[in-house]
Formats: sequence, structure tokens, C-alpha cells
Amino acid sequence: MNEALAEKLATNKITLYDVVVVGAGIAGLAAARSMATQGKSVLVIDKGRRIGGRSATKRAKGFTFTHGAQFLTARHPEFQKVCDAAVRQGALTPWHFGGKTTFIGAPTMRDFAVFLGAGLTIMQSVEIDKIERRNDRFVFSDATGPIAHSTTAIITPPAPQTAALLRAIAPELAAAANDVVYAPCWTAMFGFAGRDHVPDMPHPVQFDEGPISWANWEHHRPGADPENHALTIQASPQWSAANLEDESEETATALLQIFCSAHNLSLPGPDFAACHRWRYAKVITAAAANAPRVSSCGRIAIAGDWLEGARIEGAYISGLTAATHLNRV
Repeated sequence: MNEALAEKLATNKITLYDVVVVGAGIAGLAAARSMATQGKSVLVIDKGRRIGGRSATKRAKGFTFTHGAQFLTARHPEFQKVCDAAVRQGALTPWHFGGKTTFIGAPTMRDFAVFLGAGLTIMQSVEIDKIERRNDRFVFSDATGPIAHSTTAIITPPAPQTAALLRAIAPELAAAANDVVYAPCWTAMFGFAGRDHVPDMPHPVQFDEGPISWANWEHHRPGADPENHALTIQASPQWSAANLEDESEETATALLQIFCSAHNLSLPGPDFAACHRWRYAKVITAAAANAPRVSSCGRIAIAGDWLEGARIEGAYISGLTAATHLNRV
């Protein structure tokens, strides 16, 4: 339990906010920023230890891995604005590869989320399992009981989790989330202590077919530590789905063997190996374009890449759209 939550429970003081945002991924952070700039009191609640959702970075045994979203693109004018601001403040940097112009967090993908979350009140390591409507307010509870009250709410977890939270109080929004289909992704991470036997692969490797969709040596990212000899491998959606319930250790071993075989490599045993299973990695079937984004009462909005496009940019724009709806309340 984090310190802010412990203090609230100890003093039995549950604050009433103008809006509670569930989820501190890109959609939730975008919505919260927008509401805050309109002068609203905002609380963001997230079950993770770090904000950013799938814009994630893992550090372990001296290695750093980009184990979620690998990069982002900016086409929408509003997202271009925020990306330009993040570049000016050193939270994003351009990355050009394979004819693509992209951005990555500086120095890690998580730093873009930190940029978006600056100045927001964020409660972490708290998993909301129930939202109730009591008269003119919503009550958010975890396993310990009520955490916060609000007059409006923005719900941003993956569609299955959003549906579970809203089934009782906004069934029309839960129904929209029920139609969404995701593909999973296994991400394998390997760290090597020295330069010996690390191949010269300065650019990411992307595969259109086969078990692996992406592989990259982290020390080749712009601004990365040149001694961070860390390899990140992301399995294809099909392979991930077929092996979703495998143990992480055997999954990591299998993906490293597949990668080495595909490139005729002989790597030493890694000094660090781990695997992360993203159950909701990529939106395959998004919510219908005409599905509701706001509850019938007008005080609950939903956001996420499953509404506006399966990219970081889509998540961000969906958060702005949710905030626009509620700023009218």
C-alpha cells in the first residue's frame, strides 16, 4: 500500500474530486492533464508501481529493457504538439530506422509517461475492483474499501477490465468494451555482461512472419548507454497466443533459440533472462465507431487505444476526447 493511501485510510478522510481517472497509461494521463488544465481537481489511480502502462521500461541486474511499446509516431496535430513539447524538455528523442521517423522516450520509454504525468496527483499500486454510484457521486474501492469519491470518472484500463468495472453502473459502456479483441505478446529480455560475442546489429529487426515480430539490442537506441548489452525480443501475436500459458523461463529460452537460429548466431549464456506476458498487447478488433464513449448519465467516459486506434497516439487522443466530453458537465 502506498503512503498516500495509508494516510487517507488512517485518518478516514476520503477526498471528493471533480474527476477520478482509473489507469495511468497514456490515455489516462492525457485525460487527467486535460481535465487539470481546465481547473478540475483530478486523482489518477493505477494498479501498477510505475505509470505509463505499455509504455514501459524494465531495469534489472544493471540492464535496461524496452519491454512494452518500442516507439511512437505522431500524426494528429494535438499529439504532435505534445511530442514537440516533450522533445524540447528532453523526454522524447527522434529515432529513424527502416525508413521510419519515430520517437522514443529519453532516456527510456517510461520517461514520456513521466513527462505527461508531471504535476498530477497519482495513486499507484492500488487496484480498483468496484465503482459504485451513490446519489450524485461515484465511489471507488479496492480490496480495503473506499479510496476516493468523484462527481465524474474516466475509465482507461484495457477493454475487458473496463467492462468488468462498468457492468453495473454503465452497462452501455461495458457492452462497447465487450466487443474488443486483443492479441497477446510475450516479451523476452536478455542481458550480457560484456561486448564479447554481441553481434553488430545496429538497427531493429522486424519480421512479417514467424514466431518473432521484433528484436533489438538496447544499446543501439539513440541516447542509450553503450554498455547496456541488452536484447529485447517480442514474439508475434500468433506465437504468443499459442504459447500464452507457458512458463516464462521456458518461453525466454525458446525465443532466444529462435532468434539465434534465424540469424545464425551463437550467443553466450545471458547474465540475465526474463519474460513478460502482455495479455492485452495489441488491439485486433476495436470498439465499433458508433459505440458510446460516454455513459447515459453523461458523467462517465471511457478512453484507450481500443477506441481510437492501436497506437500510443490513439490512446492519447482518446484521453483528450474523454476529457472534452466531461468538461461539458
